[in-house]
Amino acid sequence: MCFSSLLNKVGKIKISKLFLKLKNDINQYQSFIKPSDLIRNDPVQNMMSEFNLENYNKLINSKFTGNDYEIDDKLLEDFKSSIDNYFNLYAPDDEEFKEFIKIISIYLTFIEKKPLHPLGIVFSGGYTVYQIGNSYYCSGKKFFIKEDKSLCNHCVCKDI
Repeated sequence: MCFSSLLNKVGKIKISKLFLKLKNDINQYQSFIKPSDLIRNDPVQNMMSEFNLENYNKLINSKFTGNDYEIDDKLLEDFKSSIDNYFNLYAPDDEEFKEFIKIISIYLTFIEKKPLHPLGIVFSGGYTVYQIGNSYYCSGKKFFIKEDKSLCNHCVCKDI
């Protein structure tokens, strides 16, 4: 997934252009959308599958309506590198799914400004993601952020 054509002269990308690119690019990954009953009997996987489906549908069915600010390309490239690192560790042979997750994750982080995991998910160790008012929190962020190239560095959740 290349964003160089979206860059302005100072290495910034307008969010509206990023949104349109994500919306266009996600169409080729429609086959990754599966009902959770087709996923193995794993509640976390089912929750993530439903979360990905929900955000896929939001992306393909919505129009850009937010503030059209700019983000630095280096921030976006660093985020993509963190996703690559995660997949290299946990799913090295799943290149297409990685690209699908990149689109969903970039959409959540930069367009929706929402957590990378669904509210209410419970990670190993009992850590969870929740919302109070307009703020999102992750009880495990302070632990997970210590990992090399942690995705927590990019997630909107606050630690507690």
